Amino acid sequence: MQKTILALLIVMCTALQVQELQQANKQFDKLSQDSPVGKFLMDLAQIHAEVQGPLDDLKETIEKFYENLQDSLSQLDGEFQSKQAIHLKVLQNYESNQQDAQIDIAQSQDQLDNVLSRNKENIEKRLKQIQQNINDNRSNIQRDKLQRNQQKDQNVEHIHEHQQATTSIDEALSLVQGLSSGNIAFVEAPMKKTLDYIKQKVNSKEEYAPLVDALISLSGTQDTKQIKDLLNKLRNQIVDSMIQLTSDENDAQKMFDDRYKQLDSEFSEFQNQVNQATYDLASISARIDQEKEFTKQRKSDLDMYNSQIEMENNNFAAITGLYNEIRAVRLKELKIAEDAKNFAYSSQFRELLQSKLNK
Repeated sequence: MQKTILALLIVMCTALQVQELQQANKQFDKLSQDSPVGKFLMDLAQIHAEVQGPLDDLKETIEKFYENLQDSLSQLDGEFQSKQAIHLKVLQNYESNQQDAQIDIAQSQDQLDNVLSRNKENIEKRLKQIQQNINDNRSNIQRDKLQRNQQKDQNVEHIHEHQQATTSIDEALSLVQGLSSGNIAFVEAPMKKTLDYIKQKVNSKEEYAPLVDALISLSGTQDTKQIKDLLNKLRNQIVDSMIQLTSDENDAQKMFDDRYKQLDSEFSEFQNQVNQATYDLASISARIDQEKEFTKQRKSDLDMYNSQIEMENNNFAAITGLYNEIRAVRLKELKIAEDAKNFAYSSQFRELLQSKLNK
């Protein structure tokens, strides 16, 4: 009975050992087929078993290989983090340039639309108004000159008429002296002619008309004293009128000279304003051209920064994709190496090597 039980235990143990050995072979084959790393480790174990090297050396080699894979993964992560930091720094610089360009473009456009263009319009309006002022000024001068010349001609003509009338009166006074000699027939004809001339010249002056009529009525009499008094009175009135005309002419000329001086001064001021407005217009036009060129340049810069940002993002996306692919492979290799390391420390691995050694 005891022998039977012992035999049964031996069979059961043997069966268990065979089952464990079969599982170990499956794991060995799986590790060998999953990846080059697994195949390399299992080939290494196979060679190690064939040369009958110490098992601890094999474990140490597999452990070292596992650590190297970990270091390689850490190095890969570190390099990617460094590239990522550089990428973020470069991207930040590009984006800062991009924002600066956008701000410059907005400010420049605002300057063009709301400041420079409006200033130019105001200067053009001011220049147009100044030109209108100059035209009005020249028109006023021409009108005042024409009126002054017409007034002057009239005054000169009136003064000349008064001078002729005065001369005629003086001749009449001289002729009156002939009355005293009694030769009335000799005096009457030229006296009548002189008085008619005087009447013709001063008939527009109503205040002289009675005197002229009185002289004409007395021209046939011998009242020389009365005639002389009337002639002298008429002469004095004509002389006073001529003096007044001369004074009025002088006053009118002075007023015209003052007016002309004022208009000429205004014209000079308008010319200065035109020069200043023309200079301001040229300056603001040049400033607008500069601002437009600046805006154009900053738009070109913005296009360049946008391209740089797009290129940088595309390049880093490619780097990230490659990194993720490599890291996935490394993680898979690390998992296989970890499984191989755990398998190397198992009893099944020891028995598997022993079975391969016994073949």
